[in-house]
Amino acid sequence: MSNPIQRLLTAIIAVPIMYVIFLIGGILYLLFFLALIFAGQLEYQKLLESKNLPNEKILGIISSLLMGLSAYLGYYYFTFCFTAVVLVILILDLRKGDFSQTVTNIGATIFGVIYLGWLLSHGILLRNLDQFENIRAYAYNNQGLSDLGFFLVVFAVACTFLNDTGAYYTGKMMGKNKLAPKISPAKTIEGTVGGIVVCIITGLIVNYLFGNPLSSDWTIAFALLVAIAAILGDLVESSIKRGAGIKDSGDIVPGHGGVLDRFDSLIFVFPVSYYFIILYYSMHGAI
Repeated sequence: MSNPIQRLLTAIIAVPIMYVIFLIGGILYLLFFLALIFAGQLEYQKLLESKNLPNEKILGIISSLLMGLSAYLGYYYFTFCFTAVVLVILILDLRKGDFSQTVTNIGATIFGVIYLGWLLSHGILLRNLDQFENIRAYAYNNQGLSDLGFFLVVFAVACTFLNDTGAYYTGKMMGKNKLAPKISPAKTIEGTVGGIVVCIITGLIVNYLFGNPLSSDWTIAFALLVAIAAILGDLVESSIKRGAGIKDSGDIVPGHGGVLDRFDSLIFVFPVSYYFIILYYSMHGAI
């Protein structure tokens, strides 16, 4: 089966499922993200093993899952957990008698926790942003949003996925100039521009479907930031795979590769979206 057909079939099956998960939120949404973090960590461990890089595999996986759980409990617990996890990883390395690879071991473990635990868990924070009473009240009274987190996650994910789709097909049809040939030879400047345009259009459509809770300028700014973050997230994951000497991080997602291949952009998009929206509400007096 050709890759485009696999992508289409995957989207037909996955999009409705993800929509329901995003809509329901709560524990189901948390479990979805914990599954992503766990699968991502397993793929990350394979990348390290391909280069014989030492790290604390079990500790890294558990720490990343704890980041997701703490994000569900709230931002205070999230930041506390991150600090505690880093300290524990540093301290536990002292039990080893051989310190010749201490920096490599600690660095590889903590990077995995930051990349998959810390960054990806911002998707949980974004969905639960209305845990803040003032933000929830502002969203309901001034924006007509009864479920702010659902809107934000749909906006971020739809813009990200369609940015990727727009870039893929624009690059196929018009791509000539390479964007970052040493990192990702297939990506072109034309495809990137096409993806950004599609991303902005998607953002405007999603905003309209939810009753225009954001003004046009804020919507465009939000979508543009999502597009930039998605591009950077994709390039970072590509550089990691290139360093490991592999094409795909896995094969769990038909037509896309592994979890890291499909959700690499969102690893950057979620934190950027979260802090952008925090800035938005701060500037509008809701924080």
